[in-house]
Amino acid sequence: MTDQEPSILPSEEPWCETADFRVGLDSQEPGSPMKVLFIYTVSNSLPPPAKPIAEWIEVSFSVSYLVAALESVGHEVDLLVLRHGSFRREVKEALAHTQPEMVCYTAVATEHTFCAKVARSIRQWMPGIYQVIGGVHATLRPDDCIQGPFDAVCIGEGEDAIVELAGAVQSGERPTAIQSFWFQNPECPDNVEKNPTRPFNPDIDSIVHPNREIWRPWIEEIEKHAMLIARGCPFTCTYCSNHALRKTQDGKFVRFRSPEDCVDELRELVEQFPDTTYCYFEVETISAGRSWAYDFAKLLEEFNAEREVPLEFAINLMVHHETSFMDLFKALKKANFSYLRIGLESGSYRVRKAIMRRNHTNDDLINTFAEAHEAGLGTYAYNLVGLPGETPEDFQETIELNRRCNPTRSYISIFHPYPGTDLERTCVERGIKVPAFEDTAERYRARLSLPEFPNRLVEYYFRNFPALVKGKQEPFFNRVDAYVWQTVRGYPWLARRLERVRGTGILTRLRRIIRPSTGKQAPEVHV
Repeated sequence: MTDQEPSILPSEEPWCETADFRVGLDSQEPGSPMKVLFIYTVSNSLPPPAKPIAEWIEVSFSVSYLVAALESVGHEVDLLVLRHGSFRREVKEALAHTQPEMVCYTAVATEHTFCAKVARSIRQWMPGIYQVIGGVHATLRPDDCIQGPFDAVCIGEGEDAIVELAGAVQSGERPTAIQSFWFQNPECPDNVEKNPTRPFNPDIDSIVHPNREIWRPWIEEIEKHAMLIARGCPFTCTYCSNHALRKTQDGKFVRFRSPEDCVDELRELVEQFPDTTYCYFEVETISAGRSWAYDFAKLLEEFNAEREVPLEFAINLMVHHETSFMDLFKALKKANFSYLRIGLESGSYRVRKAIMRRNHTNDDLINTFAEAHEAGLGTYAYNLVGLPGETPEDFQETIELNRRCNPTRSYISIFHPYPGTDLERTCVERGIKVPAFEDTAERYRARLSLPEFPNRLVEYYFRNFPALVKGKQEPFFNRVDAYVWQTVRGYPWLARRLERVRGTGILTRLRRIIRPSTGKQAPEVHV
């Protein structure tokens, strides 16, 4: 499975625990490497025959780090990337190929239901396999996860915890008393053993570098990469899970890797993937460690000076009140950063301050975008629509602020109250019914039925956002194209079918027939 996508079992072949398959598990010698299978589910996947993941920025950092941690102590790990929909053949083939003793999942709220469905099937087919789930949803809603088909739920960062758990499973004894895990245990109240979490690891340089190779068979474009350079966020935005995650473990939440360790990993990356042209550095905001950022930019400048073709970089930035970033932007530009991702979120100061807990002003945003452009950096602005307490008049201010900031691209998502966030609690207190998840459609459809901002208006602004910001400057067919795809993405079953057509080139040929080339790219929706 590491060399090619798994083959498919014949549909008429019944699944059973064959003698050969069971012997493969039962013959494990004590202390021998344990076989572990990670199953990573993706709802926004590319359709066959393409590989399911478009590019590296879509992969799970947590899976990459956990795989590396397990391999560092000698365990054998494999990966199955699973599209939503029919999964029985692919999962059975992966089980037969890997013969795992333990299967691991990571899930955000939108993926948990599908992960549980897969795990229930594995429990029916092979009840002896130990199944574990972790990730943001498991951390913030462990009660939901432990009641399902999983033997254990990992809460918080899991590199050390998963290694300890694997050792316990390998020994053949029931895992117990392992920090950062809840276990199904019939000897405990409600059949659940709840252990305390470990503190945050203060030295993230000590964590083994992530395994990228395991993703290679599952990704279409391998030239553009992503790297995690810090953990945690200093801000407490009400719509984000970070303010809840910081409460799940003791210790310092915001931690940066050393610039030297980051560049060491970058050197490993380009050696492993010599066709790399671009790397996006994942951090909640580079502004959280400003002196660190200057050192990092200097090392990246030196790194690129050694290369025949410099790498291109990008990063996140959070705007601060009455703060200039011009010197930092110039340093980033010298290091060959091409653009910044900036959370504009709302053009209404009232919405940002009273609802989102973000205190910078519109002038702060305008000045930051202007400084980035003056330094030669592109800017991607990220916006939300449909928050509880927001009105259509507030969103008109968002449209106007995007015009004034003039970002290179503007992205938009419909707000959804994710589990564990303060705005989820606001919805509960107001009696706002939060609908069940359907893939990731919650970002593309309005379903909160807010009296102050009706669903039909939220979806109108969402679907027409590029046209409303750009106006007649945006070519007509670009506006139509954006409207259609932003509408379709609200219906995952339809989007998956149309993506099959989209991948054939039929739509591209139609566009060339009915629309002259403009040299411009339509604004995209933030996923």
